[in-house]
Amino acid sequence: MASEILPIHTLNARGNGMLEVIRDYFGLSPDRMLLEIQGMRAQIARTLKSKGINYDDLRAALVPDREKLEIALIFDTMRIEDSWYGYQVFERIIPLLDPRTKNSILVGDYIGSNSQQETLYEAFCEAVCPVRRIDYRHSSQFYVVYINNLTDTAFQKLADGLIAYEPYVGCANTTYHSFFKTLLSMKLVNLCVKAGRKIIQGHEDDRDDSDNVNMSGMPFEENGYECISVRSDLEGVLLSYKIESPVFDGFEADREMAINSVNASPSTLGGFDVQVEDAKLGYIKTAKAGSLHHAGLSGVSTQELQEIIRGKLRSNYIYNMSYLAEHNVTKFSIVIEVPGEDGEPFRLMAALEYRPDNKVLRLLTFY
Repeated sequence: MASEILPIHTLNARGNGMLEVIRDYFGLSPDRMLLEIQGMRAQIARTLKSKGINYDDLRAALVPDREKLEIALIFDTMRIEDSWYGYQVFERIIPLLDPRTKNSILVGDYIGSNSQQETLYEAFCEAVCPVRRIDYRHSSQFYVVYINNLTDTAFQKLADGLIAYEPYVGCANTTYHSFFKTLLSMKLVNLCVKAGRKIIQGHEDDRDDSDNVNMSGMPFEENGYECISVRSDLEGVLLSYKIESPVFDGFEADREMAINSVNASPSTLGGFDVQVEDAKLGYIKTAKAGSLHHAGLSGVSTQELQEIIRGKLRSNYIYNMSYLAEHNVTKFSIVIEVPGEDGEPFRLMAALEYRPDNKVLRLLTFY
């Protein structure tokens, strides 16, 4: 087992299959995978530190925040003459970003086969708030820029600040679950992590760690940002924000790898029970009364809360994986979305202790 198990904000084994391939090809045990993942975590932390960035400080860009917003900005590429339409779009977006904040930025075309077009169109229409008439011909004409960890002010600045740009046709508030958000989770890729005025991207794996390259070519430097880069195999696994999505059959390895990053007895969490102690619920009802009220859960019982959390386990990814050696506790967080008191969606963060020996997830906090 690793001598020191360091916390990991997020681990992407869904959009990046490298870990699963390594494990299966070499027949690596969970103990060895724990060492490998922790080694990657240590390596990326060292590289980032040498470039003036603390890995621990990137949590806000890599983990969903229940109090922050997410946005999908939609651009009609048929209205952009340049074939490098991403560059044209980012010339308009970058000046609107807050240089003080930490964000993940994902991009991609809204692609799909001809047989999927009706479904893609319906999801688009349900979620996107248009700012001008949209001549929708095929999903692939739309380029999407996704940004997380936004305040209300930052969200509105992006949504309104692009209105004069004709290719910008609207945006979607992707803070809460929607079919459109789920589709984007399978189509968009990580462009960069913005840490203040530093832009973190991946570079070729055989490039020297000391190099810094703007691999995307977007006009960050022209807008006062410093581009730094790390090996793409590390960036793809440890610095890629995962748009929240249900865990579909066939993608359980993502969750298993996330747990294996801090524990040598990983699981997909299938068949696990959720344990909520009466004393814990009593404390939460007192200390987190406001959150429970807004979530419509002020009068929730221990049994009801256990059922709610158990039922939501497959509705999202897990984050904030860590091991507390002094207490021999492995824990992680999951964002749970419920209908709020006012009928609108409300998000809560649950921290759960992972107990593989008796297949139990014990609630640590809920707010």
